Amino acid sequence: MRTLLLILSICFSLIGSAQNPAERQFALSLSPSTDGQLFCLFLVKVRDDQVVESRPISRENFIRQAQGRAFSPANPNADDLFRKYNVKQCTLPPDSAAMGYLTDCSTLDDLWKLRYWEYPLKVDQGQRMAKGWSEKPLSPSPRQMEILNGYGLKYTTGLIVGPEMFRLLRDMGDRDWVNIYRGGA
Repeated sequence: MRTLLLILSICFSLIGSAQNPAERQFALSLSPSTDGQLFCLFLVKVRDDQVVESRPISRENFIRQAQGRAFSPANPNADDLFRKYNVKQCTLPPDSAAMGYLTDCSTLDDLWKLRYWEYPLKVDQGQRMAKGWSEKPLSPSPRQMEILNGYGLKYTTGLIVGPEMFRLLRDMGDRDWVNIYRGGA
């Protein structure tokens, strides 16, 4: 009898997972990475709105995959996701004669500003310390976390996943959004 119940529970769990297949998406975290970036990018597997697996991805691979220049399980149709989600800093203008691809996404350079009020790494002599957007030295203020929570980030080491990540990258290019985030009106 126990064996039969065990077999039935395994079958039902397999049927349930087949009905709710996992979906691959891109994600980011405001935590520093092991390769010197002040943020991390991931390919994640999401099932029932929960991240069930994550794999770090380099900045360069993320950009190529998000632009549709390299295969990605998170972008199987090879869409330019930066263009789709209107991340202007990461796309060429539609009337550009080149109509090629950017090799970088300048918005990624600003991700550290969401978490820190001053650039946290040592800089060479003669370089000025850059100012971040955070109201606290090493993490966003509670008011700023409330803004980031609107993108799905519940804590600073959490993940912003899929379309919400691209919406954040888009919004970071808006001066008014940055002023509100920084505490201005």
